[in-house]
Amino acid sequence: MPQIRPITDLRNTNEISELCHARQEPIFITKNGYGDLVIMSMDTYESLAEKSAGLPRQTASPGEREFPPEELCFLTEKDPMWGGTLAEALKRNGIPFFTRSTLGAGMALKAGPLLDTLRFYVPRSRLEAAQALVEELFGGEAAQ
Repeated sequence: MPQIRPITDLRNTNEISELCHARQEPIFITKNGYGDLVIMSMDTYESLAEKSAGLPRQTASPGEREFPPEELCFLTEKDPMWGGTLAEALKRNGIPFFTRSTLGAGMALKAGPLLDTLRFYVPRSRLEAAQALVEELFGGEAAQ
């Protein structure tokens, strides 16, 4: 059920911020009994923006949750079409990964998803296998 709050609740910014992050969905703000604003966390916004732009969600496989950031290595950067192909191949081969958009969700919406590229990251322990897979799929253009 959507959360609807009066505009006066915006005075307590910390409470509203916590609510936005906890609910992970837009919160509707009313003014004089009528709908006026919609607010949400940045994570929720980016998720919705990526979905509407047709981009893959930036939290890919369990790789990001299973490995600390210092264990993750940059693998390659691909446009969304080839990124989807690579993501499927990594999944089929059991290589954990995650992706990040180079433009971010907001800019991808503004500029268009075809101008965006996806950066792939894999755990250090699986980097060699992932690089071999990229080489097999794309030949000499491993790091586009």
